[in-house]
Amino acid sequence: MAKEQGIELDFNLSDQRPLAGEVRAYPLGEALFFSPKPLPSASVIPNGLGESNQILEINETYMDVGQANQGKAFQVQLIMFCIMLGVMVVTFIFFAGAFAANERFGGFLKALLAGVRDDGLIIGSILLIPLFLGWYTIIQTSLKKSRQKPIRFNRQRREVCYFDECNKKPTIIPWEETVSWVSMHKGFTGSAIVSNVTFGMAFPDSTGKDYWMFKRPVGIMEEGQRSWEIIRCYMEEEPEYWAQKAKDENRQSFDESRLQIKQKFKNGSKPIFAMSMSDPTASYFNMFGYYMFNILCLWKLPYLVSEWDSKISMAKFPKEVDEWSKAIPKEEWAKPSEELRKQKAAAEAHYAAGGSLTTLQKLVA
Repeated sequence: MAKEQGIELDFNLSDQRPLAGEVRAYPLGEALFFSPKPLPSASVIPNGLGESNQILEINETYMDVGQANQGKAFQVQLIMFCIMLGVMVVTFIFFAGAFAANERFGGFLKALLAGVRDDGLIIGSILLIPLFLGWYTIIQTSLKKSRQKPIRFNRQRREVCYFDECNKKPTIIPWEETVSWVSMHKGFTGSAIVSNVTFGMAFPDSTGKDYWMFKRPVGIMEEGQRSWEIIRCYMEEEPEYWAQKAKDENRQSFDESRLQIKQKFKNGSKPIFAMSMSDPTASYFNMFGYYMFNILCLWKLPYLVSEWDSKISMAKFPKEVDEWSKAIPKEEWAKPSEELRKQKAAAEAHYAAGGSLTTLQKLVA
């Protein structure tokens, strides 16, 4: 079981089995359970759940859930933009100083070289510190993510395969034994009280006496609920209700986005100046800012790093998992338990009558 800080450490899942819709209160927080059994947390959305960056791979047999590379390119862009902006400011200071002192040194070039010789090493060292820390963060977060293999959900076998941090061997458990929740707890920063929301799942370990926990922070409670429905709908519903894998961040996606922006600007109105933080095509000024930002970020470098992040995150599975992941004849597909069928029918009728998730517990107790 993941030994991490959080109110989840107080869960006594073995002795106090939760129920879908149950709310458990803890000091400074509470948790709302979605399963077991893996019941819908609301009425099913007819047109699916859109795209999700928690899906690494999805097909008719299995779905891999983990952390995709969305956001990695922006992480690199933010660090490189700040560094390159600092380099531009320092360069401007050197040129301005050389221009002011060119007569004293007998020429602009001599004054510039003197300034670089006297102060260049110190200022360069100062700029190297945030550059080193920034790239250390980029690489360290990717390597940390790569150490945890994705969780694989096999809908045909109705089983789940996971790898805990200490055991390199896979553990395969029945899907209906999955426990899931979203928790919210409050913390004190010294000057303010902040709320933290976490989506979590727990799977029985190889001994059957404890649980391995998977947790990730989410912005709001509804985002945690959506994370659960993305997994549950894949395992329980027809393909039209599934979420889709979000598009990877790579050099191709950057080129496609840039061409779309370029075409939109070409076909739209073109004022000289019109501020818009979200639309680069709003004016010539915005388009200039868009290209300057990407040039300062070293153009496609952030997306090259994002490709590397995606590559190391999708580590190969052992042969036994590859065999377990192969499609099987439809007549051999595992079926939902009778208990789940009854509880799901009751839950769907409950939601159709206007009931909520927090009142579902009474039906499945």
